[in-house]
Amino acid sequence: MKASKKMRRSDNRVIFGVCGGIAKYFGINPWILRVIFIVLAVIPHITFLIVGIYLMCTVLIPSEESSLFSVLFRKGSQDNPQEKRKSSRKVLKDVHEKDIH
Repeated sequence: MKASKKMRRSDNRVIFGVCGGIAKYFGINPWILRVIFIVLAVIPHITFLIVGIYLMCTVLIPSEESSLFSVLFRKGSQDNPQEKRKSSRKVLKDVHEKDIH
């Protein structure tokens, strides 16, 4: 059985990585898709449609695991537990009180 490829937004990004992700999925140069997008976005009657499709792709296509969102929220507390210990509160044990005269 053949493993299916999943479309992801790419780290090779200029704005949101949509063109890079689609280009990686189809195996073409991302700059070709970027130029096509810019040419289509300049045409007056379809500008709103093209920008809307791009924004929908930004929301609907998931990003790769190394994106800023996953680094900040998913991997932050799981990858490096020593880093978490460094920033946590310190508790003193076996402290002796000494009076100074």
